Amino acid sequence: MAITSTQLTTTASANVFTAAGQQAITVIYLCNTSANTTLVDMHVTSAVANAAANNQIYSNLAITANDTYVISSEKLILDTGYLLRATANVANNITVTVSSIAV
Repeated sequence: MAITSTQLTTTASANVFTAAGQQAITVIYLCNTSANTTLVDMHVTSAVANAAANNQIYSNLAITANDTYVISSEKLILDTGYLLRATANVANNITVTVSSIAV
C-alpha cells in the first residue's frame, strides 16, 4: 500500500499519482484548506498524453471551504506509467491524497 499527497496548482495538471506496475487506487481525498470554494479537474492519462476532455474524470468539482471530498466508491486500476492528474482554479487550496495498492 502506498500513500501520496500533492498540493494542486493552477498550471498544467499536476501528476498526483503515477502507477508503478498495476495498481488500484483505493481512495482519493481532496481537502480544501482555504476559506473559499475551489474547483478541481481530474484526468487519467498515459505517461505521454496530456490532460484533455477525452480523459477527464471530474470537471469543475466544487469543494467548499474547509471541506474534504472523498472518492472511494469505485476503484481505478492503472497500468504501469498511467497517471492521475489534477488542477485547481486557485493554487495551494487543495491537497490531494491518494491511497493505492498493487494488484
